[in-house]
Amino acid sequence: MKNQHSWAFKLSLLSVSILAMTTSSISAAVPLMQHSMRGQSLSQIESIITMPNFGFLLLIMFSGIIGKKLGIKRTIMLGLGLFLIGGITPALTSNYAIIMITRFLMGCGVGLFNPFSVSLMYSFYQDDELSAMLGYQNSAKNLGAAGIGLLIAALLAFSWKLAFLSYLIVLIPLVLFGLFIKVPDQHTEMHAKENGHINHKIWILTGLMFITFCGFMSVVVKLGSLVTTEKLASPSVAAIALSLMGVVSMVSSGFFSQISKRLGDFVMPASLLGMALGMFLIASATNIVLVFAGVFLVGVFFGWVLPQSFLRVGKVASPNAKHISTSMVLVGESLGSFLSPAIMNGMANLVGNGLPATVLMLAGSGLVFMTLIDFYCSFTGYYQPAAAK
Repeated sequence: MKNQHSWAFKLSLLSVSILAMTTSSISAAVPLMQHSMRGQSLSQIESIITMPNFGFLLLIMFSGIIGKKLGIKRTIMLGLGLFLIGGITPALTSNYAIIMITRFLMGCGVGLFNPFSVSLMYSFYQDDELSAMLGYQNSAKNLGAAGIGLLIAALLAFSWKLAFLSYLIVLIPLVLFGLFIKVPDQHTEMHAKENGHINHKIWILTGLMFITFCGFMSVVVKLGSLVTTEKLASPSVAAIALSLMGVVSMVSSGFFSQISKRLGDFVMPASLLGMALGMFLIASATNIVLVFAGVFLVGVFFGWVLPQSFLRVGKVASPNAKHISTSMVLVGESLGSFLSPAIMNGMANLVGNGLPATVLMLAGSGLVFMTLIDFYCSFTGYYQPAAAK
């Protein structure tokens, strides 16, 4: 096994994370898919984007059990294989049912490998190196989202089907992780000894991630519809904007360790407020420049949300429950992403305006509310280890 502190090992470990945020990158194709699939409603088309989150939810809580049976590396490789099959199949068919099934399988794959991409870091790294790796991990996620976003923007010029071939990016971690990472037996045994106890702080953090990602996905899902509805740009430009958001998040995540040293636990409320301001700017934009400015703000502050949430897990989770606690936080993230269209569209309909701009305003308002709550939690040291208070 390569030295876990070497960059070769770290890059191979981080390569799995480039896939974690790519399942919804195809959202810019929604207008074209709606035109092609005339038998399906807008909500049904948007469900294609979020369906992987459902598969993720079903598999993530069993990833630890499967890891015990197959071994951590085999479980990750199985997940990558499912991602490949589910990711590219929609390029070969227009059948709505088949697309939904394969997108579900894609999510199952993410549910198998994503929890280990984080929990293995608690095994290999500590203190500042752990904080840095969590920041790099989020950078890897956004690098993958940005790379696929650019591919999708280019391929949408030909057809929405062709855009799904961008998921061939999974070949990168299949090769790197498969060839260069060996998970020692003691790490598999450590995961096997987890007793599954989840403390109340992890439940609260899970709820925070649910609301945060419900709001964040409003930008991802609605941006293409917003720019076309308001006649600001084409779907391809929206894909470029989403790609920019990924690039910005990737860069900001790379500075997470330094930001964390300066702001401490207040990184989270600052991030939530910054994301809300970006959403307000997008919703009220009268030209594409303001849309890009709002997307930039969302990207900068979103880049710190997940590293900070996982850093909190490392602080407050029981030593023998790091994997299950990580899985719970990811469940909150995925459930919020999956239910986002239904919740946000429903709220917009309640106020009598289902326009994309209204949805983004509501999402931003929700994040402002969560900012106030999380500021109080940070001020009182709620997410600090008991001995640190």
